[in-house]
Amino acid sequence: MRSYLRAEDDLAAEAEVLLERGWLARGQEGRLSITDAGEEARVRLKQHAPAIRARIHRDIDDADYVTALKVLGQMIRNTGEHSV
Repeated sequence: MRSYLRAEDDLAAEAEVLLERGWLARGQEGRLSITDAGEEARVRLKQHAPAIRARIHRDIDDADYVTALKVLGQMIRNTGEHSV
């Protein structure tokens, strides 16, 4: 998971959203666990993600996609906290 997490991510806020949806539950000692509803949502997402990705990427060449990500990444770095 570390490769997906960024310093600016607010995991507590994200967990709160999932708790409100009933997808996570807080157990003893504050430990989070996935609920049955959360597991159902995870399975649905796993089933639908390939079709969603295919629709989003339709008619976009892989090389163009990679270039776009690199450009957007650089734009984000350029507008970081020390850019001004």
